[in-house]
Amino acid sequence: MPVQAILTFAVAFVVAWCVTRVAIPVLRNRGLLDLPNARSSHAVPTPRGGGVGIVAGLLAGLGAAALVGSKIPGAELFLGIALIAAVGFIDDHLGGLPVLLRLATQFAAAGLIVWGGGAVERLPLPDPLNFELSFFAVPFSLLWIVAVLNLYNFLDGIDGFAGLQGVVAGLGIALWGQGEVAAVGLAVAGACAGFLPHNWHPAKVFMGDVGSGTLGFALAAVPFQSAPASRGDAVLIVAMCLWFFLSDGVFTILRRLVEGQRVWQAHRSHLYQRLVQAGLRHDRVVLKVTGAGAVFATLTVVAVRTSDASARWGVLTAAGAAFLGYYFWTTARERTFQTPRTSR
Repeated sequence: MPVQAILTFAVAFVVAWCVTRVAIPVLRNRGLLDLPNARSSHAVPTPRGGGVGIVAGLLAGLGAAALVGSKIPGAELFLGIALIAAVGFIDDHLGGLPVLLRLATQFAAAGLIVWGGGAVERLPLPDPLNFELSFFAVPFSLLWIVAVLNLYNFLDGIDGFAGLQGVVAGLGIALWGQGEVAAVGLAVAGACAGFLPHNWHPAKVFMGDVGSGTLGFALAAVPFQSAPASRGDAVLIVAMCLWFFLSDGVFTILRRLVEGQRVWQAHRSHLYQRLVQAGLRHDRVVLKVTGAGAVFATLTVVAVRTSDASARWGVLTAAGAAFLGYYFWTTARERTFQTPRTSR
């Protein structure tokens, strides 16, 4: 089993690194550049769409897993990835795809997953709140996949953030799961690790929608590869592996809604973006936030394996407190950055 795991990760890593390396000059020569603007966190024109390397690495890693006898997901996951990646690729190259078209495609891909593997049957919270979802099971499952996909896209805004988050989430999922769940986790982690050297600050390439959309979709779809009885646990694992992505995304959307802003428009008001605007380097923000996320991913895996509801509630409580700490750190940094310094 360790040999199979290492091979899955290694193949995904190598293919992602190579494809991304080849893609960078091609994207630049075709003029597919993200030009800096008022909402950007970068200062120089940078190629976008490098996530084709992540897609290639993910698929190659799963292919390698199949060749060495590991269980891999059914055709519905591959079809869903192809659909999301294709729309992301088109949007990276042409831009401006209508929001409704993108949402329709995302729900179609989510429908493939739920149709192929079934829905999440219980609310993914510890006892006593793990209620049966009943006729809400399918809507909840579809919304989970589409929401995670879009939040992952929203949080891909500074160098290395989405890539390192993919490594952490993939390894956390592989640590908990078996069979096809572990295979997807290892392939995601390997593909992101292979892409990351090209995307680390200062980035040579951005993953674009083809990368962030595919990663969000693949991670959200992982729970549906597990047995129905453990599907709620799998959702909890994925949610906590992505904790600072999801909490920052949901918090910022709610705040923008309250303020009457259009949540689908590009902006720079996520906590991680505000930290960069407050003078922190991309890599410092990424290492601090993702490092804390790795701790909660590990704690959640341990808590779920113990089957102890109190341990799970303890992790969730600590995660909530950690997000408050993240928020107060951001606001404190902003106040410090904006305070004029007097010369001595």
